[in-house]
Amino acid sequence: MKKLVLTLAVALFAICSASANNYVANDAAIDALVENSVEMVMEAAPVMPAADMISLSSNQDPLIATLLSWFTGWCGLHRYYLGTTIWMGLPYLLTGGGLGIVTLVDAVLMTLDLIQDNKINPQYINNPRILMWADLF
Repeated sequence: MKKLVLTLAVALFAICSASANNYVANDAAIDALVENSVEMVMEAAPVMPAADMISLSSNQDPLIATLLSWFTGWCGLHRYYLGTTIWMGLPYLLTGGGLGIVTLVDAVLMTLDLIQDNKINPQYINNPRILMWADLF
């Protein structure tokens, strides 16, 4: 209790003693700083391409990504292969690939894409969402 009272007393003293009257602004010094300042122009951040413009690099094969989703989907290796961030493996490992459901849907949809177009849906590449296919439905 003594510590609480002492803490409140110190805080009350600090609040009461701090006021704007204790601080003086030197207008001439501020004006001099503004006049001598250098204008900085920041360049715009690079624009990310749209999802349909992203393609697999030459060393990423859609067949390998699909096989990884079937055989190692429970730990999310196919997501690493498609460029997803490193943290994506944690939900896959902790839940066993969403109790196998998320892994099964990943594998089936990637297989269907491979059969139809011989490519992976661009939405799957670098996708940070756990359910990378959720926007398809």
